[in-house]
Amino acid sequence: MRYIMFISLTGCSILEKYESVAGACETKTYGYASPSEDAKLALEQSNCYRNLMGLSRGRLHPDLDDAAQAHADYMFNLGTITHQESSSNEGYTGEWVNDRMEAAGYEVVAGSMWSEVVAWGYGPDEAIDGWMSTVYHRIPFTLPGWTEQGFGQNELYSSMSFVTPIPDGNHRAVIFPADGQSQVPTIFDSDTEIPDPAPDHGVIGYPITVTVGSTEITGDGNYNPYDLELIDAVVWGPGGEEVDILTMDPTNDDLIYVMAAAMPLEPLEEGATYEAEMTIEWAGDSQTLFTEFTTEVADDE
Repeated sequence: MRYIMFISLTGCSILEKYESVAGACETKTYGYASPSEDAKLALEQSNCYRNLMGLSRGRLHPDLDDAAQAHADYMFNLGTITHQESSSNEGYTGEWVNDRMEAAGYEVVAGSMWSEVVAWGYGPDEAIDGWMSTVYHRIPFTLPGWTEQGFGQNELYSSMSFVTPIPDGNHRAVIFPADGQSQVPTIFDSDTEIPDPAPDHGVIGYPITVTVGSTEITGDGNYNPYDLELIDAVVWGPGGEEVDILTMDPTNDDLIYVMAAAMPLEPLEEGATYEAEMTIEWAGDSQTLFTEFTTEVADDE
């Protein structure tokens, strides 16, 4: 079984329209001259999603790469995935992600927030796909504004860290899957995400989410900085039939922070077209976002 864990966030718009994750892949710069091949693969796959959503591409920072690699090594040596390191264990570089960033020489300044996702069971690009196929772990990849990232891989242990602005600098809401997207996965096994966003369910449909940012913090900076609330959400399946969903936003789950989610309670049909409409209020604004996407067809080979 593949396990994923989440740590809550603490602390050039691309105009071309793409139709699939694979078709949106373009990375023009990595941020510095000599990142590892694993870090490059992870950034490239992250940018596939960023491009698809019309968001700015990411870039790596050598100190963040060093911190993430050290944590991947720590997890490999310990044989477990974790966000918290202990000074009594081999390879300790800092208790939490911000400690490890600073130990690697990165200056975390006021006006920034930092986050980390970790996983076991994937290669670098697969880890990105795995995180994007969840709820909590999807958050950092869908933030409207990005600053710098770091990635580390040791065997099947993956660690990725993010430094992003708060407030975001963009007053924007981003829906995913993107409008017009094809080859969208049909399922999400919520039991493989820790914590489990749908604890009373197992395999359900692929999550539909809206992530927000704004130019000022209007709410609780620790749990709901932009006063985000999901007012309404509807998902329609083939033939226009309404799909049963489970919804989340920061008013009922403080780990979701800057995101609202609609999770179909049953797996989606293969090769089918779905529509979703989500109405949100945040930072004194309201908006209804719409997406129409088509699901993938499983390869029988």
